[in-house]
Amino acid sequence: MLPRSTSNDSFLVIRLSSLGDVLLTTPALRCLRKTYPQSHIDVIVRERYVELLRGNPNISSVIPLPEPADRKTIRNVAETMESRYDTVIDLHTGFRSTYLRRLLKPERALIYHKRRLVRWLKVRLKLDLYGDEFSVPLAYLKCLQPLNVKDDNLGMEWQGALLQKDQFLEKAKLAYPSEVPTIALCPGASFASKRWPVENWCSLAAELLKENFNLWIIGDNSDKTAGDQIRSVNPEHINNFCGLLSFAQSGAALSLCNLAITHDAGPSHMAAAVKTPLVAIFGSTVLQFGFRPFRIPHRIAEVNVTCRPCSHLGFDRCPKDHFRCMKDITSEHVLQLVKDLLSDISQ
Repeated sequence: MLPRSTSNDSFLVIRLSSLGDVLLTTPALRCLRKTYPQSHIDVIVRERYVELLRGNPNISSVIPLPEPADRKTIRNVAETMESRYDTVIDLHTGFRSTYLRRLLKPERALIYHKRRLVRWLKVRLKLDLYGDEFSVPLAYLKCLQPLNVKDDNLGMEWQGALLQKDQFLEKAKLAYPSEVPTIALCPGASFASKRWPVENWCSLAAELLKENFNLWIIGDNSDKTAGDQIRSVNPEHINNFCGLLSFAQSGAALSLCNLAITHDAGPSHMAAAVKTPLVAIFGSTVLQFGFRPFRIPHRIAEVNVTCRPCSHLGFDRCPKDHFRCMKDITSEHVLQLVKDLLSDISQ
């Protein structure tokens, strides 16, 4: 049995990466704070992701894990934390988080269950033993049940992004609000098998412009080439912000949009965290892995092909060399999902 928690306990939450996974912790962090309003709650993330939690009122402090985040770095950080925390909550459960947790030797440790075997069976044998659809943010909350933390039935949050609206508008040289509705196009994802072909994005952009939408392309520097290609459809009415914005400024931009179109990737959770409805395009991955947009109006674009899912992360190319999971999703289908979603949220 775990030791009983008190209102004066101190907590360390570990979720080192990545973009979407860190934002998906925000419901659990909020509910933990509601249960322990007087406690000290710290979160440790890799240095590049600190910005995602900056300004979150449910956190006492965000601790950066410096790069290269190797054993030596983790040991050094652990030495500064010795005996500081009563409870360590590992929402990462990877090599680095496990090593850090064991170095800290807390009185109490809670560990998020990733259901690795069930995921492996789904990928390798196409055997679905998930039962009810798995949800990563709900699994984070379940990890906190021994602390009597209850789900408040609210969504994600990203206060730091909402505070960056003026900075975004100044950098983008835009006036707001606009009389013309704006849609964010987010063509990026870490792996090629999770990215819709650029020519499909271009076709979709052309159709959206016919519907009189402003289009903002949002992504990091690796998405700039794709963004330039999409913008070439109509440079006068499409803005490409890829590589120009910080995480928080990108979140601010998304918060000003009427809708976002993303992949199964970080930008989908960025949009959800700032309460922007979205259409998410799923290719080599599936909803059972737990990354459905969380408690935000959305639609999913996907096709059923027998080789899905081929990975829980993605590949640099389609293992079958046909890429039907993405190529068979047409721009007309995504456009219809956009129209349906906008119609629903306007009612």
